[in-house]
Amino acid sequence: MSYEFALRPAPSEVVRRDWRLPLVAAGVWAAALAGLYGTVVSGILTAAGCAVLVVLGRKWKRGFAAGVATVAFGGVLSAGVTTVHVAVRDHAGLAALTGSEAHGEAELVLHTAPKPSTRRPELVTASARLHSFDTDGVALEGHWQVLLVASGEEWLAMNAGQRLTVPAVLREADAGRLTAAIVSARGPPEPVGALSLPHQVAAHVRERLATAVETVPQPEAGLIPALAVGDTSKMDPALAADFRATGLVHLVVVSGYHLSLVVGAVLAVALACRAGPRGRVVAGAVAIAAIVVVAGPQPSVLRAAVMAGMTLLALAAGRPRAAMPGLATAVLVVVLADPDMAAQAGFALSVGACVGLLFLAFRWARPLEHRGWPQPVALAVTIPLATQVAVTPLLIGLGSGVSLVSVPVNVLAALVAAPVVVLSVGAAALAAVWLPAGALAAQLAAVPARWLIWLARNGADIPGALVPVPGGVWWGLGSAAALAALVVLLQIRRLRVPVLAVLVAAGLGTVPACLMTGGPPSGWVVTMCDVGQGDALVLPAGDAVVVVDVGPEPAAVDACLDELEVDRIALLVLSHFHIDHTAGIAGAMEGREVDAILAPPPGEAQYGYELVEERAGAVPVLEAVPGEVFEFGATRLEVLGPPAELLNGTRSDPNNNSVAVRAEVAGTSVLLTGDVELEGQRALLGSGAVLGVDVLKVPHHGSSFQVREFLEAADPAVALVGVGAGNEYGHPDPGPLRVLEEGGALVFRTDESGRITVVRNSNAFEVTTAN
Repeated sequence: MSYEFALRPAPSEVVRRDWRLPLVAAGVWAAALAGLYGTVVSGILTAAGCAVLVVLGRKWKRGFAAGVATVAFGGVLSAGVTTVHVAVRDHAGLAALTGSEAHGEAELVLHTAPKPSTRRPELVTASARLHSFDTDGVALEGHWQVLLVASGEEWLAMNAGQRLTVPAVLREADAGRLTAAIVSARGPPEPVGALSLPHQVAAHVRERLATAVETVPQPEAGLIPALAVGDTSKMDPALAADFRATGLVHLVVVSGYHLSLVVGAVLAVALACRAGPRGRVVAGAVAIAAIVVVAGPQPSVLRAAVMAGMTLLALAAGRPRAAMPGLATAVLVVVLADPDMAAQAGFALSVGACVGLLFLAFRWARPLEHRGWPQPVALAVTIPLATQVAVTPLLIGLGSGVSLVSVPVNVLAALVAAPVVVLSVGAAALAAVWLPAGALAAQLAAVPARWLIWLARNGADIPGALVPVPGGVWWGLGSAAALAALVVLLQIRRLRVPVLAVLVAAGLGTVPACLMTGGPPSGWVVTMCDVGQGDALVLPAGDAVVVVDVGPEPAAVDACLDELEVDRIALLVLSHFHIDHTAGIAGAMEGREVDAILAPPPGEAQYGYELVEERAGAVPVLEAVPGEVFEFGATRLEVLGPPAELLNGTRSDPNNNSVAVRAEVAGTSVLLTGDVELEGQRALLGSGAVLGVDVLKVPHHGSSFQVREFLEAADPAVALVGVGAGNEYGHPDPGPLRVLEEGGALVFRTDESGRITVVRNSNAFEVTTAN
């Protein structure tokens, strides 16, 4: 009889997980984040405090105290670097100019290519470096990070790396970033000099790819550049919203997934060509550099590039890859190189997804592999689940909502994700060299891209696909604790089956809830949808509804209308054509019948007008005429504005010429005012219209441009304010809200209450909110 024994490795051979680099990276990130919200003095104090902990920690080799000292070491490094950047940001001369909103001529170097703003697509934004600002004959020179805000199609022709001059106004930037100022352009750009060679290469690749996809129908033509180089400028806005709602957005942001596919393909080719280790490393490094140059310095690109570089160094040294130290090194290097990354949500989500992948995905895949699942199939299931678990607390903290369809949609997307990304990147590379070959590759990429489009659109249409949840730091921390407890319970063998059974039962229980919830309550008067910084209101209209404005995001207004079970819009009223009132039109019209659109002349808001014109199709567009009346069942709408003679020369003519309507809903009066400001409100006061109502939609998101007499004349019982949390405009202003409250009105805001619904039962009003 013989026995076989497995020898236990000697203690020196046992591989222990080294947490030093992750702890240093945590200290670097925390100190950078604290430094961005502080001053030079607070930064110095932070560095000194961390240095004391490091000195005290020299005698501690292990345990909690040693871990604290290790974190403090990262804090010393980061606090020192961040303080230097903050000293530059808080330059006294620049602060004086931004405080007075100085006018002058700015000389800039674009850091990123100008793109339409997600909040206001009629504007373009770009990060840039301000080298000088000349005002009243006095030139201030430096090297400040700024946010450029401009308008005009000529800006879209500018490329990253372009030096230019432009007449501009300097304004104060939001706190918590290294952005020293907001540069508001007041004219077209004047390029100075030529682009550097790397930026010329990037511009060439993007331009040739845009030409190559012209042979591909939409929306595939807009999706392929996004999959290849993260260029979403040509992507259909409604499709982009569907990608966000279904968790597929990571495919249109160049990340570690893209780099792993591209670098892997390059290394495979190098290996087939019998290149040695050094040759393969050089080939991989060139591929990484090319992706960074073409895609630009996005957070996910930089993080993935550093990790890939660490992998190549390990390959060159002949050592195995250590994924967790590699991720920690990436965080450390990127944040020290640019402390502003510590405050960017995209960087946090990218790192969070990697943590979920490293800690959970492979561990969860092992039981499936033991049950006979092929490893690629097991990972295709566990990777989306693990990354969703890891980023959910961040999404909740950011108030972005949680997708219930993300995991199944990403599992199905895995069938084509790799080939479609490789083909899209190949189309970009080939088009740069030979346009016909790039066009052919784009046509091939369009085939699997259709599957992604189908998944995104149908996944986003599932009721309850994107669940709005309360946001904020405490909600994020609470969800992180709950998910951590759940993960720990799943590690206990005896509890695994019961916990999984409860989760499955809860998941199945949400299906009928998602399918059966919704619909307006009895006595419904009006609903203000939570669409962020914008307006979207819904009123009953017999067997249909009246929708007044559609907000800036298609997904948000679509979700609100789904909750109200709207399938037909009797009248879509667009108060004016600014993007925060019109850009969501695709969501409002998605799968719904629209009988007519009521709108004013476009005026200066041409971008929004063209967007509506494109989406409206055959739907008739009616011009708003004062005194005109529309009746739908128990709902009656009277047009009060704009005046017959449109207002000119005001602070904002499109705002003041907004369509204003007075609605009577089963005896309850509602005044919907668009964005009318001082002149528009005075025109309504002078028109002789009856302004006293039960419910008022506060003009222009509660801005300071209010006429007190107008608010007092409206004298509402309920006032509704459509406004986005932390918006850059300072809406709503406390002054007008105080006037309304002093008059006895109950004021409700979407940034605090979410979706707001007003119901009338007999003579009493009832207001229900989502939060």
